[in-house]
Amino acid sequence: MLLFKFIILKFCIKKKKMEEEPPVKDIKMESNDERVQDECHELFKSGDYIMEPTIFDTIKSYFMHGGEPSRVVELLSENYSAIAQTVNLMAEWLIGLGTPVQDVQVMVENHLKSLIMKNFDPKKADSIFTMEGGVPQWLTEIIEHSVWRKMLFKLAEMHPSCLMLNFTVKLISDSGFEKEISSVAVASQQVEVFSKVFKTSIVKFIEDGIELQDNNLDEIIALACRGEHTYLYSQILLNSICDRNKQDCHNNGSFIAKRISQEIDLAARGKNYNTTPYSLALNDTPMYPRVYSSLDSMLTKNALNTSDITNLFKLYSSDGPPPVSLIRNSRFLDMLINYFFEPTAKPNPEHKDKYLFLLAYATTVCEIYSGEERVSILKDSLEITQNSIHIAYNICQENKASSDLLGDLSELFKAIAHPVVAIGVLRWVELIIVDPSYFKLNTDGSPIHLIMLDEIVHTHPLMHKRVFTLLNKLFSTSFTDLDNLIQIQFKKTIIDRMIFLMGKGYVIPVLAFLNRCWKDQDTDISLIRHFVMEILEMIGPPYSQKFVSLFKPLIDNDYIKTFLKADQRKVVQEFVDYCKENNLID
Repeated sequence: MLLFKFIILKFCIKKKKMEEEPPVKDIKMESNDERVQDECHELFKSGDYIMEPTIFDTIKSYFMHGGEPSRVVELLSENYSAIAQTVNLMAEWLIGLGTPVQDVQVMVENHLKSLIMKNFDPKKADSIFTMEGGVPQWLTEIIEHSVWRKMLFKLAEMHPSCLMLNFTVKLISDSGFEKEISSVAVASQQVEVFSKVFKTSIVKFIEDGIELQDNNLDEIIALACRGEHTYLYSQILLNSICDRNKQDCHNNGSFIAKRISQEIDLAARGKNYNTTPYSLALNDTPMYPRVYSSLDSMLTKNALNTSDITNLFKLYSSDGPPPVSLIRNSRFLDMLINYFFEPTAKPNPEHKDKYLFLLAYATTVCEIYSGEERVSILKDSLEITQNSIHIAYNICQENKASSDLLGDLSELFKAIAHPVVAIGVLRWVELIIVDPSYFKLNTDGSPIHLIMLDEIVHTHPLMHKRVFTLLNKLFSTSFTDLDNLIQIQFKKTIIDRMIFLMGKGYVIPVLAFLNRCWKDQDTDISLIRHFVMEILEMIGPPYSQKFVSLFKPLIDNDYIKTFLKADQRKVVQEFVDYCKENNLID
């Protein structure tokens, strides 16, 4: 009761001064006073109104319009439930009974969050926000805490049209917490917020490296493909980076932006969005109408045709060809590669050289620019690349069994030195092995087609992920027509290819895959044991925390430890000792 009297006393002094010289009131003023008093009465009747930040302003307004102090005390005290004070008291009791302070805080916060999420009214939030006439002090305070930021993100996702929440998300982003905005729906509502989140995602993609590349790329794609506006805006940003300095792309990161742009385009295409007009326009293709017409026709239909290929061949074999960047479209190149390396493909003999020329031209020709002017075209590798594609195509189209390929391996390995040939051979191997008729010609559990992947891994580090994806797919495929022993031998050969990948630096993704196979218990334990034994022959300190967390559970398995040789057990002991000395394990 003392609390209410103290508050009222502060205003009674002013009220007394006002009563010494009573103003002359007319009927309208009296009517207005009654209305204000009634509004204040309703506010005073609300639960725990004395705890509201506007309490002093309301009391001041009430007294200015002739309100009685006793009525204020009466209404506030009758409707005072002391909810906040009761919560504090119960929290102190729990702490006194031995509950950790942090647990009590989390308990209170979670309950408060659930109440807010359940009862949040976006219209009331907008009205309160408008009445404040600026950024409320309480809002700037709560966004400093991660718990409440996460709650605000969820609310913004649930109520995308709430102005107060949209402003709050922007305020959080401006305060440097844009990395926490993981919701695509929240990030895509405002261009300023989207720009910061998109930039943060790209930086994360670059800094985290190859181990988290897939996850980070998926986040970027989800952001960019949220809608047509986000797709177009993202592609414009990435293409502006690519165009900033064409001559120094390896030093300024332009090639990374180009790669991300192409991945976004492929993902959007996979969702059945027609992105062809955008991708061609952003590449300045409309400046060359004949090139645009041919590419637009083939990309829209997702199929090559002789008429458009002939048109492009004439343009690029002329003395003044269009920029090579126009035909460096990832989907167009994929179609050209499939034209030669799909086992079922039947290239037209009369026009095959035109397709061959365009594929080689797009993947080897380099242009030198001075500003916006092209000063020279380097075609040094064009002819040899054409010949290599032709050699690889001839070998692959014969569809030989593993034993018959041995005589062609030398020529094929020379051709694989060219990246475009390596990608084509990789595609061919994938389609050949998954074909049901493959093992009718190849009864060996260790086919030469798989061994060829080692040469690609050795020669082209950038294709490690592609090879691993293929090995992963083959390992997970069930070849029901094969005898169980041959199946195990075949999968052991795949594991050997994965081990070779690890030897070339692609460690964590392979280790994570085998660790997952072991956890899921859907893989023959002899294969996991074979993998562990081979790895023990290769490894040596230092070891990363990630490597230890994935590999140690495998060597702790009883079915694996039992079959280890003496020298292997020695390596395991050295591995464990090193991890303990460096606090990598308990």
